[in-house]
Amino acid sequence: MNVFRFRIAAVLLAVLWAPAFGQDYVSFEAERNDIATRAKLRFGPFRFLPALQLKNIGYDNNVYYQQIGETPVGDYTGTISPEIKGYLLFGRSLILSFTENPEYLYYTRQTRLRTFTNSYAPKARLNLFNRFTLTGEYHFRKHLRRILSEFSSLVTDTTKGTTASFFYETPRGTSIGVTGTIDRFLYGDVILPGFEALYSRTLNRKETTGSVEFYYPVFSQSSFFVTAGATNYEFEHPSSRWRDSRSVQVSAGMRFPLMGRARGRLSLGYKKFVPEEAGRKSFSGLVADTDLNFLFGRFSLRFGLGRETYFSYLENAFYYVENRVSPGLSFYLTRRFRLDYDFRHGSLKYPEPFPINDPEAGPLEIIRHDTHRTHTIGFSIFFLRKTGVQLSYNILERSSNAPGFNIDRNFIGLSLTRDF
Repeated sequence: MNVFRFRIAAVLLAVLWAPAFGQDYVSFEAERNDIATRAKLRFGPFRFLPALQLKNIGYDNNVYYQQIGETPVGDYTGTISPEIKGYLLFGRSLILSFTENPEYLYYTRQTRLRTFTNSYAPKARLNLFNRFTLTGEYHFRKHLRRILSEFSSLVTDTTKGTTASFFYETPRGTSIGVTGTIDRFLYGDVILPGFEALYSRTLNRKETTGSVEFYYPVFSQSSFFVTAGATNYEFEHPSSRWRDSRSVQVSAGMRFPLMGRARGRLSLGYKKFVPEEAGRKSFSGLVADTDLNFLFGRFSLRFGLGRETYFSYLENAFYYVENRVSPGLSFYLTRRFRLDYDFRHGSLKYPEPFPINDPEAGPLEIIRHDTHRTHTIGFSIFFLRKTGVQLSYNILERSSNAPGFNIDRNFIGLSLTRDF
C-alpha cells in the first residue's frame, strides 16, 4: 500500500512544480506532542524551548560588497541570536505560543554596521471536535542581512503581518484546509538611517496571499503535499506603483522529518506572474524550492535546487528569475569530527532590456545576466550530543554583463551547528 502511495506522489511530482508556498503546516496533535516532548523547561503551566545561534564569527574581507577594482574594507564580525519559544497548553483543544528572537550583529571597526534587531510572533491554535483546527498568528520579523542574491550590501528587511488558517485533520495525519496571509515588506539602509533609501522606495509593498493546502502521510514522519494559491502585490511608494502585479501557483512535493537519515523538502511546481501595467513582460513556467540532506554511512549528501522570480531593487529593472543549484558533501572522520564542502551556483536573468552606459558606445540596452558562485570548505567538531562548532572558509564570486556589479568576497569564521 505504501509503495502504491509513493508512486502516486511521484507521478504528481512529475506534473506539478512550484516554490515553497505553504508547505509548513503541522497538525494540532503533532505540534502538541512535539511541545510535550521537547519543551522540558517549565515554570508553572508555561513550557519553554530556548535556543542559541552564533553565526559567522570571523573575518570578512569585503563588508560593503565593493566591486572589483575598488579597495575593499575588511573587518571582524559576528552575530549572536538567542531564541525563546513559550507555550501554554489547555487540555487537548488550545495551544497558545509566543516566539521571541533578538539578534545582534557586531563589527569591530565598522561601528555604523552594528545593529540590534528583534523578531516576535504570538500564535493561537484551537482544535474543535478533534477534527477542525483554527490558527491565528501575528508576526514581526526584522533582520540586517544580504537577503537576496541581487543585493550588494547589508539591508534591514522587516516583515510584519497576520496569518489565519482553517484545516480539517484526520487521526492518521491527513490535513486539508485554507490559509490566508497579509504581509508588509519593508526595507531600509542601515548606513543612512532616517533617509528614504532606494530599497524602501522600490521594494516596500503589501502582499496578500490565499492558498488551499493538502498533506498526506506517506512514510513515518514524512508527508506528501499539494498546495495551490494566488498572491497580489501592491507597492507603497507612488513611483513604484507600476510594479503592482499578481501571481498564481501550484506546488507538490515531499516533506521529510527534521531528524533521521533523510530530511528536508522536495518542492516543485508551476507559477504564472502577471504585471498590472500593460507592456510589461510576464513570467510563466517552472519554479522550485528543494533542499535535501541524506546520510549514508560516514557520508552526508546535500542537494538544493531553486527557481523563482524576485522583484529587483533597481529603479530601471522590474524583476529577475533566479536559478540555483547547490550540492554539498560531508565526511565523518569520527563521530565528533566532520569535513564539509558546499558549492552554490546561481544565475540571475532579467527578462526586460536593462539600460547601461558604455564608455565607448554610450547609452545601451542589454539583456542583463548575472552569475554567482560560492565555495565553502570547513570542518565541524561536535562536543555536546549533536551540537558543535563549524569553522569554514567561504569564497563568493559574482559577475555580470552590466558594469559595476562584479564582486569578490572571502569570509572565514565560526558558527554553531547541529547534526542529524
